[in-house]
Amino acid sequence: MGENKFIGQIQEYNRYAQGSVAEAIRLDLTDRKILYLLHKNARLSTTYLSKELRLKRETIAYRIKRMTDAGFLHGYLTMLDHRKLGFKNYRVCIKLKTLTEEKEMLEHLLNIPEVMRLKNCSGSYDIQLVFSVRHEEEFLMLFDGVINKYHMNIQGYDVMQILDEDFLGMSLVLDEDERKKINACERKGSTFQKEFDSKATSECDAKLDAKDLEILEMLKLDGRIGVKTICQKVGLAPNAVKARISCMAKSGVIKRFMPLASLSMLGYQWWMVFLKFNNLDKKKFSTFIEYNPNILWYMRLLGKWDYQISVFAKDNAEFHKVIDELRTEFAENMTSYDPLIIFNQIKYVQRVR
Repeated sequence: MGENKFIGQIQEYNRYAQGSVAEAIRLDLTDRKILYLLHKNARLSTTYLSKELRLKRETIAYRIKRMTDAGFLHGYLTMLDHRKLGFKNYRVCIKLKTLTEEKEMLEHLLNIPEVMRLKNCSGSYDIQLVFSVRHEEEFLMLFDGVINKYHMNIQGYDVMQILDEDFLGMSLVLDEDERKKINACERKGSTFQKEFDSKATSECDAKLDAKDLEILEMLKLDGRIGVKTICQKVGLAPNAVKARISCMAKSGVIKRFMPLASLSMLGYQWWMVFLKFNNLDKKKFSTFIEYNPNILWYMRLLGKWDYQISVFAKDNAEFHKVIDELRTEFAENMTSYDPLIIFNQIKYVQRVR
């Protein structure tokens, strides 16, 4: 499914397959530092990385290529704010009666253009997907088509609207002492880190023209694409392209640039946890998940669940430690939670047009 083109897939490494080991790739401290910095901003230049880590540029480039060739680094995404692009994103979670038609159903869903994300999992749900649409009527029509086609094998489903989401970084690849020694603070070139750090988001509005959308189409699945390459394809001068990307970063249309990696190859299992709260202190919750290195992603939802978080842990004990800390910290607010194990991310793209 989609193996000939990068569409944000993560095919999880099977650590229990014959001949495999717990970790499919060995990363030394330098590799982990590179990975940590790239997750701060995937557009950090090899020049900056070499200066920060006191290594030759060729060494940095070789190590990134090695992680890519090993199937650990898959590509680089540009995370967009779907609301500022005028879209409504609906998270649909489906429980199947049997798994006999799962492969056929995944193939069908993969080929629906409005299905932007697709995962298979285990737990209360078997399939998770995201529809990205302009209007809720469009979603209802598409979702009815899926339900009508597979109603004989669908046991149940839940639909939630995505209000907000963000990637929280890769602190888990380095211990706290090592993280304190390095900083992702490149302000020159085309990282646009200065814009991300800026709080003056009102300086640029989010009204985009055709050229902006062309640029986003190139960036969305290639977050490290060079400005010169973009210039050649859109017919604009480098300063004009930089100015447009800068404005989209300031306005929040572009949220960040990030690499996509199979953490299962480092021995991590991916859990996705749905959370329901009552009278939650949202600032306190945001701080908690931001500083927990095992929590890499969050999503704020409208519907059955209030939040969804992605937890990466090496075993059940580490996962339950994260959940126990969460339940203890928010004992008066958390009313329920539901963990799932994610097997594969079959598709992760973002709608621009």
